[in-house]
Amino acid sequence: MRLLGSSVVLAGLVAVALSGVLSTPDAIAAEPLRMGGTGSSVGLLGKVGAQFTATGGPDVAVIVGLGSSGAIRALADGKIDVAVSAGPLKPAQKVAGVEQVMVVRTGFVLVTSHRDPEGVRVADLTRIFTAEKPVWADGAPIRIILRPRSETDTQLLGNLAPGMPEAIEALRKRTEVPVAATDQDNADMAQRINGSLTATTLTQFKAEGRHLNLVSLDGVEPTFANFESGKYRYAKKLYFVVRTGGAPAVVKFIDFLRSPQGQAAMRDYYALPSAE
Repeated sequence: MRLLGSSVVLAGLVAVALSGVLSTPDAIAAEPLRMGGTGSSVGLLGKVGAQFTATGGPDVAVIVGLGSSGAIRALADGKIDVAVSAGPLKPAQKVAGVEQVMVVRTGFVLVTSHRDPEGVRVADLTRIFTAEKPVWADGAPIRIILRPRSETDTQLLGNLAPGMPEAIEALRKRTEVPVAATDQDNADMAQRINGSLTATTLTQFKAEGRHLNLVSLDGVEPTFANFESGKYRYAKKLYFVVRTGGAPAVVKFIDFLRSPQGQAAMRDYYALPSAE
């Protein structure tokens, strides 16, 4: 599990450390703010956390590899200070002493390593996902990368076109089709595999500086300008969660995110405030 920090980088932790090695809530107060969550958010947290620290806030350490549920559990246990989930809090999570304090949205996009994908029609996606040997417009093979069933991105991809959930499930039976466990694994695979096709977010694409090409849908380029204007309409939401009655440093961080400076910092990485 990798740790990223705005000015402090913590190293040597593994996933099991969250069960007991990470600091208690009292110790956290004197340490960097620890954050983690869905992979789509970790680059954003690192970049915005650095700007928060530059304003006089404490250092920020971003723990990579927790995922949404793992981050919320770690938050409830007092192991981290801020969690970011790909979905709203579930009833069982709400009784664990945590609360949702902010929601942002970013573009949900298809990306590829192909140099000139030329875009696809949404109506053609199911055909592409069910084809024995799908190809790009120039005849180059399309190499689809899937995500686990439990991932929000799998649901969002399935919602793009009729028949997509069934097409995705059928692809899982093909041993040559890779499944990326995390958002970072997914982007790494997409960069490494020639002709790759997978889903990610504009925020991850921007914050991590990914060397991939965005795929236009129905002739609409998935640029931030098109997303902000509503011309590109496919989105993913990120839910910020903290412990109820959190430490002053956590309150200061959330206040920063809500401030004009914080909003501008998130916008720099293609994240916009959401009403939900």
